[in-house]
Amino acid sequence: MRESDIQRIKAALLYILNKMPEGSNDIYHIVKSAYYAQREHLIRYGIPLFRDSICALKFGPVPSLIYNVLKVARGDNQPYRFNDDKILSRLSANITFDSESFSAQSQPDMSCLSRSAIQCLDIAIRQVASMDFAQIMNDTHGVEWNRAFYNSDGNHRMDDVNIAREGGASEDMVQYLADTLALDQIAD
Repeated sequence: MRESDIQRIKAALLYILNKMPEGSNDIYHIVKSAYYAQREHLIRYGIPLFRDSICALKFGPVPSLIYNVLKVARGDNQPYRFNDDKILSRLSANITFDSESFSAQSQPDMSCLSRSAIQCLDIAIRQVASMDFAQIMNDTHGVEWNRAFYNSDGNHRMDDVNIAREGGASEDMVQYLADTLALDQIAD
């Protein structure tokens, strides 16, 4: 993972933690805010807000690195088996956990977030804060979540193009996203 990708994830996560309304700083609301922001950015702009695999878990889609950073911040050592120890340690060092609530220990580096990223993060935070657990579950357990969750090879990774399409992106935007992701893979 490139340093710029790590910094963008850190900025997005700290932004969410600093902006979430009181009582919504639990792991579920935080990862769902990150997911909704990513989906919104895919739909509106045809590019990911941050580089993180969206995985279909029992309670819905989650950006996997962000989810693991939060798990490490609350004291869980298991994510170290799946991710780079240095990245998890660096990102979780900016977060505290107490009584099922996470908080940021610093402000996000706003130079890592574009105007479009901030717009999508704000939309997602407002949307998630206004929903209860059941509403979020119903809204996020769609066709793409089902495809990935019940995938017979055990890979629960959701497809960004399918996330955008299911979220209401136009076919032109879906094609643009598919082309952008293909070019990005070539560049790696």
